[in-house]
Order: sequence, then C-alpha cells, then structure tokens
Amino acid sequence: LPAPLPHRNAMPPPRPRLPASAPARAIYASSASPAARAHHPLDGMPRRGAADRLSHLPAALADFIRTRAAGAGGRGPCRYSYGSSIAACATSAAPLAFAEQLYCAAWKDGLSRDAYVCSAAVDLLAKHGRLEDALRAFEDGDRGSVVCWNAAISGTARNGEHALGIEMFCDMVRGSSCGPNSFTYSGVLSACAAGAVLGVGRAVHGMVVRCDPGYDVFVGTSIVNMYVKCSEMGAAMNEFWRMPIRNVVSWTTAIAGFVQEEDPTSAMLLLREMVRSGVAINKYTATSILLACAQMSMIQEANQVHGMIMKTELYLDHVVKEALISTYAYVGAIELCEKVFQEVGTVSNRSIWSAFISGVSSHSLQRSILLLRRMLSQGLRPNDKCYASLFSFVDSTELGKQLHSLVIKDGFVQAVLVGSALSTMYSRCNDLKDSYKVFEEMQERDEVSWTSMVAGFATHGHSGEAFQVFRDMIVDGFTPDDVSLRPILSACNKPEYLLKGKEVHGHVFRVYGGTTSINHFLVSMYSKCRDLKSAQRIFYATQCKDQDMLSSMISGYATNGYSEEAISLFQLMFTTGFRIDRFVCSSIISVCADMARPFYGKLLHGYAAKVGILSDLSVGSSLVKLYSKSGNLDDSRKVFDEISAPDLVTWTSIIDGYAQHGSSQDALVMFDLMIRHGVKPDPVVLVSVLSACVRNGLVEEGFKHFNSMRTVYGVEPVLHHYCCMVDLLGRSGRLAEAKSFIESMPVKPDFMVWSTLLAACRVHDDAVLGRFVENKIREENYDSGCFATLSNIRANSGDWDGVMEIRKSVKDGKKEPGWSML
Repeated sequence: LPAPLPHRNAMPPPRPRLPASAPARAIYASSASPAARAHHPLDGMPRRGAADRLSHLPAALADFIRTRAAGAGGRGPCRYSYGSSIAACATSAAPLAFAEQLYCAAWKDGLSRDAYVCSAAVDLLAKHGRLEDALRAFEDGDRGSVVCWNAAISGTARNGEHALGIEMFCDMVRGSSCGPNSFTYSGVLSACAAGAVLGVGRAVHGMVVRCDPGYDVFVGTSIVNMYVKCSEMGAAMNEFWRMPIRNVVSWTTAIAGFVQEEDPTSAMLLLREMVRSGVAINKYTATSILLACAQMSMIQEANQVHGMIMKTELYLDHVVKEALISTYAYVGAIELCEKVFQEVGTVSNRSIWSAFISGVSSHSLQRSILLLRRMLSQGLRPNDKCYASLFSFVDSTELGKQLHSLVIKDGFVQAVLVGSALSTMYSRCNDLKDSYKVFEEMQERDEVSWTSMVAGFATHGHSGEAFQVFRDMIVDGFTPDDVSLRPILSACNKPEYLLKGKEVHGHVFRVYGGTTSINHFLVSMYSKCRDLKSAQRIFYATQCKDQDMLSSMISGYATNGYSEEAISLFQLMFTTGFRIDRFVCSSIISVCADMARPFYGKLLHGYAAKVGILSDLSVGSSLVKLYSKSGNLDDSRKVFDEISAPDLVTWTSIIDGYAQHGSSQDALVMFDLMIRHGVKPDPVVLVSVLSACVRNGLVEEGFKHFNSMRTVYGVEPVLHHYCCMVDLLGRSGRLAEAKSFIESMPVKPDFMVWSTLLAACRVHDDAVLGRFVENKIREENYDSGCFATLSNIRANSGDWDGVMEIRKSVKDGKKEPGWSML
C-alpha cells in the first residue's frame, strides 16, 4: 500500500494495520480459513451442494459466481460485474467475509483500481464500520475518479469522522484531477452539518453557487440542512425559499430545524405552506411536526396532524403511531393517547407499548405499572426510554428495586439513560447509598449522570460528597455548564462552604464572564453563606435584573435578618410590574412574621389566593408561621388544614404556635397527628413539644417525650432539650430532682441551664439551692444578667448583706445594657 494518508491521525485509535504491500492479499488471508473458503466457491466450478448455497444469495451475486466459475478457463467477470456484486453485498444480508472474497478476486483479476470496484468496496467497508480498511481500498483505487472520492468522503461522515471528511474534500479540490459533483457537495455538507462546522459549510455553499449555479434539489437540501444543524435558521430559510424545486425532504428539513430551535409556531406555519404546495408529508415530517405540537401543548393542531396521517398510509407506520401516542401523552390528552393505542389492535411492537406506558406514567404511575405487567405477560420487554420514564415517577424504594431487577434482566443496567434515571430515583427516595452504587457501576456516564449525582448529594445536605463528585466530573473531562453548576452552587449553603462557593464563582467568571444566566444562583449561594456584601455586589453589577434575580436577593435579605431591605426591594419589584411568585411571597410573609406585621401578611395572603399560589407549600408554611406568631391560632389552623401535604417545617410552626400561646394540649395533639402522618420529628419540633409540656405542667408527659427522643425518633438531645426538662421540674417545684437531672446530664450544662434552675429557686424561695447555683455561675464567670435573680433570692430570704455583696460585685464589673423591641 502507499503511505498512510496525512489525515489518518484525525481518526479514532486505528485497527491493526494491514501489510503495506497488498491490502487485498491481507483481506483474502484474513477470510480464507477452511471454514470461510468452503462457503465462497469463487476459485473454480461449484461443488456438490453449491446450488443450495447460491439459492440463498441475491440474484446478482449468484449470477456473478456462476459467471466466474464458467470463466475459469479464460474469460471471467468484467469490472461492472465486480462492482455490482460488491454493491449487492452492501444492500443485502450477505456476510462481510463474502464481500471481502469478491474484492480479493477483483484484486487477483487486476480490477481493484477500477472506479466501479473501488467505490463499491469503499462504500461497503465504510457501512460496516471498517473505515480504515475503506480508506486503504480508496488509496489502492483510482484517485482520479470522483465516484471513489464521493464514496470515501461519505464513508468518513457516516463513521463520525467529520473533520477527516472535510479534509479529504479539501485535498480533492486542491490536488485531484477531478472536480466535485453534486454527490460530493452533498457528502461534505453532511459532514459540516454533523460537525456543526459553519465556516467550512459557508465556503462550500459559496463554491456551489460559483461552480454550479443550477445545482439540484439534493444539493440545495444539503445546504439547508447544514445551516439548520449549525442553528442558522435565517440562512437556512433564505436558501430554502431560493430553491426553485422543493421536495418532501427539503420541507421536512426546514420544519425539523424550527422544532430543533423550539419554534413550533413557525414549524406549523411551514407545514401549512407545504400542504398548500401539494407536497405530501412522509413519516419524518409527521414525527417532526408532532414534536412541535408537544412543545407548545397544541392539542388542536395535533388533532389536525392526526387527521392528515389518517388519510395516508402513514397511519400503518409504527414510528408515526409511537409519535402520536407520545404527543397526546405529553399534552395531557391521555384518552386520545389510549385511543390511538387501542386502534393498533393486537400490539406486538415494543416501541408502541413502551411509548404508551411512558406517557401514562407521567399521569398515573399505578396504571403504568399495570400496563407494564400486561406487556410482560405478552412476552414483550420495554425499551430503555420506557424504563427511564417509569423511574422518573417512582417514589417508593420497594417498587424501584423491583423495576431495577427487571432492568438487570433486560440488560439495560449499563445504558446511560436508564442508569441516570435509576440513580436519580434512589436519590429521590432518600437512598443515597444505592444511588451512588448505581452511579459507580455505570461504565459510561454523560453530563446528565454527573449532574444528577451532584444534585442528589446537594439536596440531601451532603455537600462534601457533592464537591467530590463535581471534582471527579471535571477530571473525567466534562466542562460544567449552566445546568451542572446550579446543584454545586446549591451545595454551598453554609458559611463553612463559602470558600468552595468562591472557587465555583471564579470558574463561572473565567468561562462565562461577569453576567450569566446563573447569577441569581450566585446571589443565593452568597446569601446562604452569610456573605451578603458579595451577594449585593453581584446583584447591583447585573444590569438586566429578572424575576429570579430579584427573588434571590429578597430571599437573601430575609434569611440574613435585613427585613427592611427585603420589604423595600419587594415594593420596588411590585411597583415595576414584576410577577410576585411563590418564592418572593413566602419570603416576605416570613419577614412580616419576624417583624410582627400581620397586616402586611394578610394582604399577601389575599394576593396569594388571587393569583393561585396559596396551595404552594412554602407560602402555606409562611402563613401558618405568621398567624401563629401573632397569636391568631384560628387562622393559622385554617391555613394549615388547607395544605394537602404539610412538611416538617409546617408542622413545627403550628405546634410551636399552640405551645407559645397556652394551647399546650392542642400542641401535643398536633404532634401525635404528625407522627401518624409519617413525618419524622427533628430537634426543633421536639423543643416545641417539651415547651408545651412545661407551660402546662405535664411532667410525666414531658419525660415520656424526652425519653422517646433516642429510642423512638433517633434524635440525640441537646442543651435546649435538657433546659426544657430542668424548667419543667423547676416549675413543678421539684428542685432537688432538677439539680440531680443537671448533674446526670451527659453534656456540660451551660448558663441557660443554670439560669433556668436559678429562676425556679427564686419562684420557690429556695435560698440554699440558689447559693449553690450562684457558686456554679461564679465559677463559670457568666455574664451579669443572672445576678439580678441572685439578688432577688437573697432579698426574699432577708439576707440583705448578701444583696449588698452581689450589687457591689456587679458595680465593680461591667454590666451589659438591656435592649427592647419597642
């Protein structure tokens, strides 16, 4: 063989190279084992039983074999016979080894350089993924034939080597004796389209206009397709309307371009023009326009397209039926979706079954599982898209594991689409261990897989693991985009992660510049990390502030205690005409609750009911908190009862409201109701429960809940819980038990615990225990706030010398000034 092509290094890792002296000999040697040669009677008369073997071959191949066998004595097949026979192998089910034998025979007969034989061999090998062998056959062929060049350029594009195809076209134009024709232009334009190489595509377009101004519809369609794939719809439509003749492929290419650009309205308008022009749609047109209907939930237009399909034979095509089912399911027309499915009759096509189950799963998971059982009972297995759709709506680990076993049986466990959906499902069901296990076992991961795993860790509060996966993602060669940066920014939700958040911000600034579509995520990140100055800096540096940016800044002010700034920005947002969404509404209601402004909260309550966001969980929780803090327990309970699925925060608000305003029994009833609803308590709500017991003097009930913290709920008591128990015993007059309880605490009591016991000593005039607590407070050198209580205890017992001693010690020290909310 001649030396390898200079652009060979642009190809993937090469296959083992053939001997450079004779490609055909090497191919012949690789396929000439006894078993292989016994089935290829090319070197002599057919032996006994050969007629049976020939009857299974295409007519062109059988005739070729007979001609070659008959010509063993002198005259054999001509170059046209070799070319048509090799081409017949490419279009039939004949094994590749048979085609290699044909090429070897042509090489023996000295016809390997012939354009017909060479182009057929190049095309055949390229279609079988043997690109390197195809290029060697091209090198051994006629370099002055445009047909050979066309086969080689098309072969590179077919095998994904778009840059190599473009480079070969440039070599052809610069150094070949033949010029490109319409097939050459179509091939190189396809390579430009697949690789999104707009600059070369435009250059080829200019060459076509200059060298062949009367180019045919195929070249014109290729130009349109190139601009469409490069997201240049303006240039694509200019070329489209310039074409004197447009076939169904031209129309479909333009329609698919608008669908790709998520412009379904233009796609529908172009379809109407196509119908007016008298061009009948094909299945590709139908599937593209149905996708456009799904994008805009255009059910009326989908029905019209359905009617067009019914008038043609396209309705018998399974791909079109699958597109119809998917479209109706996407727009929520499940009845129409089921009607199309039933019209198929006895469904034996797995794609249609899978599309129907996928569509139903988004509306009723239970029914989709029943359909899956029916499908399996008929001996059909779902495809990977069906499994991915089911996993997207599974909310039970038990059901997810059953489907997981089916995935393993059907061999989809290593599919990227299914693996990503499976890992996300486990994460959504709070099973991060199995989620990460599935992720680790995936042999191939795409950007969606990495992003889902980062989001899973970030959502469940495992920020450290989220950062590690994010680093592994970058090491694996993926460049984070807007979508993958959002979950890692949400993981930076505490002050200790501020440095990590700044590192991510630096990456965003280097890659995207100062203004990006995720600036509001940066504002939220800095706000959660208590760096409000940086959040304000990004906010004011963003020139075009949208809804998300304003919402993030208001939420940042609210969570950091800047209530006046939050309300001021809210008023500006409202007066400038921005829509008040659920996030802004819940943030401002929480601010009103903290600032004791129930009037403004009621106004927002009415606004939320008017715009239809009252059913949102965050808005409802904020309203419960507002009314509970203001003592309006009736309205608080009314809002709570309207929430369909209260979360732990909502339960805590209503329980704490009852506890703080003297309705301790109602607080305990609500806590029992929360447990029956399957909501697991946390330390905060348990503080509210113990406070309810303290205010009502329920000592036994309080100890029952306190002892259940570890054994039943798995919550480790902290100082707030111990302080509540000391207060409960102290208010009940059981001061000795309170002292013993403090001494038995596994953690060191702080000032709050001792001051609680000291207050109980004053109420019950226990001067002895009061002095003991006084000594403890002096040992720990606590602040001067508790000395007023000590002084009052001494005064009640008549120990005025002790009172003067305490007052003198306070006077000598530094006394902290008091403060008031008024």
